Amino acid sequence: MSKVTVSQFAKLMVDPKVEKIIKATQDEKGITPKQISAATKIPTNQLYYTLNKMLNADMLKVVKEVQVKNLTEKYYSSAQLGKVSELGQGENSPENGMMNLSDDWIKDHNQEVIQWAMLRNHEFIETLQKETTKKNPTAFLVTSEWELSEAGEKRVKDDLFKVLDNAEKNDPDPENKQKHTVKLQLEKWNR
Repeated sequence: MSKVTVSQFAKLMVDPKVEKIIKATQDEKGITPKQISAATKIPTNQLYYTLNKMLNADMLKVVKEVQVKNLTEKYYSSAQLGKVSELGQGENSPENGMMNLSDDWIKDHNQEVIQWAMLRNHEFIETLQKETTKKNPTAFLVTSEWELSEAGEKRVKDDLFKVLDNAEKNDPDPENKQKHTVKLQLEKWNR
């Protein structure tokens, strides 16, 4: 669990250095600070402060340590970020790439869920910025508001989950070898 508050986490999310480091460290095997420096063009002496802040926020993991003479060289990875499987463990593990967390679980892991949602939203915004420059963008945003009873709200949720649960099974071109990961995040709240 992250050792930083949600507001501290949000500050990190808007730091351009953090964004560069996240992109550079996506390999699950990790890379060294020297390699991060080369990939991000951030001088090594300016890197360690940010790396430590990212470690405290669980934005990075040390995936390997190698002894080089009298120093320990650490390998950092951000591959776990934004993965649904990293958020839900045990009874909340995702099936079919979708996770529906119980209210009680969210209450017990509030900060973790908020940080995860911020990461996913950040990833979506970056993708949307890139996609809108293309002729045929694949990222889109749909927003809507309805006046519903509790039963109506439950039916919408159940209908959506039914569609999502069967998305791969209902692919009209299941034999197509050119498949790609489609990410979808539904957010619901009342005012």
